[in-house]
Amino acid sequence: MRLRANPVVLAGVIGVGMPVLAAGVIAGLTMDDGDSGPDSASGASAAPDAAVTPRPIPAAPTATPAATRAADPDPVGFQPDSINFVSADEGWVLGRSYPCPAQLCQSLRHTTDGGRTWRETPLPAPLRDAGHHGGWVKFADARNGWIGTRDTLFATHDGGSTWREIDVDIKTAEPAWSLTVSEDTVWVASARADERTALFTSPITRDAWTGPVEVAVPGAGGPYPVPEVSATGSRAWMVVTGRGRSGARMVDGTWTPWQLPCGGNGPADWHAVSEKRLVALCGLPASGDGGTTRVVTSVDGGVTFTETGQLSPSRPAKAVLLAADGNHLVAAVDERLLTSTDGGETWTTTYTAPDRGWQPLSGEFVTETTGFVVLGHPGSGPVPTMMLATRDGGQSWTPVGFG
Repeated sequence: MRLRANPVVLAGVIGVGMPVLAAGVIAGLTMDDGDSGPDSASGASAAPDAAVTPRPIPAAPTATPAATRAADPDPVGFQPDSINFVSADEGWVLGRSYPCPAQLCQSLRHTTDGGRTWRETPLPAPLRDAGHHGGWVKFADARNGWIGTRDTLFATHDGGSTWREIDVDIKTAEPAWSLTVSEDTVWVASARADERTALFTSPITRDAWTGPVEVAVPGAGGPYPVPEVSATGSRAWMVVTGRGRSGARMVDGTWTPWQLPCGGNGPADWHAVSEKRLVALCGLPASGDGGTTRVVTSVDGGVTFTETGQLSPSRPAKAVLLAADGNHLVAAVDERLLTSTDGGETWTTTYTAPDRGWQPLSGEFVTETTGFVVLGHPGSGPVPTMMLATRDGGQSWTPVGFG
């Protein structure tokens, strides 16, 4: 059985009165010739501590998407779902192209000038097909990256020229997994209904997966728990969401229960700035932690948290936290972006969407000054999206366009 996923759907570009940036199209995707890996239909499991052989996927031609335009009830052009930058200049955006011929609409864009211009990187047909309901992209550096969809994981080790499907048996009945990258390791966490999480790891430079390591995360409950894992240095943290939320943290290879911040159902979002400094955004609608959106900070690896500021007198429907460092923070709260330069003590509204109903879907800082955020406008059909960039630490935001 392949990795199964429940990714956060990210989203991204509707130009609100903005010029369309120039973009080229990269022709032709070459795939490595190689032996196929284990047949997932056979039901064979990946043995613990055994390397997993990926399967090469043939490339498929891609169509140049239509130019983007202002938000419509039905999105057109390129609609990003996930953003990931490895430097201030180089990054990738995974999204959907509308209209979608034959429903193969998954599309990947690449920039080497900080998002000012973009080029399309063609994807193999199975990846385009697997992701037509949405997906996410994560790169560790300019060569090594991963794309996750609802039920598959693909890897590249040549900057996106070739992609291979990864087979890891995680024995989960429903999509419930997440991926993160630390300094030299990629981590995959798969939650199971027995309040245990299967953790797999691989070097970022090759597909040599080991595991599973079983991590007990009691208390989340529910038949289909969803894990979120983050790692840096010798430490890692995991939050599992089911009927409630529960956590575990790892120090020097040992996992122990983690008392989550914010009370009730835990944080709306959280970010590990370093091995010891964590920042969390409190204020889930059903968290039971009061009626205020606030920020709490830990300087001991998540053992204790202290409130460092308040953002809003009410709890938002959706909130995402971006951290450039311990002092420079951005909170995407419903249709607003709020920025702090003093660790969350004071906040300034630096962007408001053109109308109500927009919600933050993803975001990240690449440096202390360069960051990106994605807003979406959920409805009954395909989600129109908007991607914004800041070059001054969140003080101002500019829409990002794709040609």
